[in-house]
Amino acid sequence: MTTQPELEAQLDLLQLLTSMYTSTELILPEDIQSILDQYIEDPSSSLPPIEQLTCELDLPIDEYGDSSKHVQFQINLSVGGSDEKVKIRPKQPTFLNRSQYQALLDTIPSIGIEDEPSEHILNTVEIVKSALQAVLEESKAQISPTDSDMDTKVDEEIIRVWFWLPSLSTREKRDDMVNFAKEVGLTGFVLAGKPGLLAVEGGSQVIDKYMSRIKSESWSDIPKHHKKITERLRRPLTSPEARAFQDMREITDTITHYGQYNHRGDMSEVKKLMDQWGVGEDFGAVIMNSGA
Repeated sequence: MTTQPELEAQLDLLQLLTSMYTSTELILPEDIQSILDQYIEDPSSSLPPIEQLTCELDLPIDEYGDSSKHVQFQINLSVGGSDEKVKIRPKQPTFLNRSQYQALLDTIPSIGIEDEPSEHILNTVEIVKSALQAVLEESKAQISPTDSDMDTKVDEEIIRVWFWLPSLSTREKRDDMVNFAKEVGLTGFVLAGKPGLLAVEGGSQVIDKYMSRIKSESWSDIPKHHKKITERLRRPLTSPEARAFQDMREITDTITHYGQYNHRGDMSEVKKLMDQWGVGEDFGAVIMNSGA
């Protein structure tokens, strides 16, 4: 059962958080914001009964570096019978697979009896951000050309590579294909379904390392004999300006699908799109070679 002192204590904590973070970083549901506003305006007023105050925190992983990568936290402040008065949990970032995400959760300490709730929240945020920064730095080191690579091969061959998959459906793995490519400047597209297609443009070594990362990280939970992806075409480009794709994206939702499970893309629509991008000949060769 909620008591007024318990609720007031958690509202004090929530008010402290609003002073520490901006309104775009700390997001409160409308009903929680209304209760907080009422409490701030008149702390002695009778507050409505509520078992839990919730909010979300959206922060850049590295506020002094690449601010495009964010992590979201769910914060629950219990005002009922729960022994754990403060719970903070990060949502799974798109660049972490399930095993990496579980490892991240395992690093988060539980709040101690004598711990200040605000300090526990701040400490958890810093632990998570530091862990994610380390993951991102490690990924860049694995996939980006090293200084010695650049010294020995400044003019690395720029290529376009097409991969064919008998099936591609999992949203998480499709997101990884797009996000991992963006991190290292590859352009291209992902098409989910039966079959699935992946096309990427960039340095040949970068593409090879990109695919190694896909298989070792994103597909780490898939048995080796199920990791079926085939390189169908590798075409050299005359220069970086010869790329056909402006960015890396998924095009699945732009194509009509059919079949019992709506998983087969209309290849005639895909062909029209490829023709518009100037890679129709490549696409035809890939599809003919695949038997799709």
